Amino acid sequence: MKLNFTLDLPDELFDAQFPEADFSARVRELAILELVRARKIHEHEAKAMLGLERWELVEKMKAVGIAPTEEVFAGIQSELKKAIESKRARGAGKPSGRAAPKR
Repeated sequence: MKLNFTLDLPDELFDAQFPEADFSARVRELAILELVRARKIHEHEAKAMLGLERWELVEKMKAVGIAPTEEVFAGIQSELKKAIESKRARGAGKPSGRAAPKR
């Protein structure tokens, strides 16, 4: 799908230091990053659409407040580890609730 839109902006906004083409490219980049944030496209799709290396995409995502997948998974893994350790600590010293086998 190809989406085209027009912004009605004054011509005097753009000059040699701030060219219209650079602005258009930035708007496209931000739109693609917003699709990642909204979970409409995957990070690998954004990477391909923007023609970036993974590390470049990660930097751009972080710059606009989007946590890359590996950071989200690391956070989930950390929380899970803490929950398991907490459960084990609470269970240490408590009887297991299992009856000893009869002989």
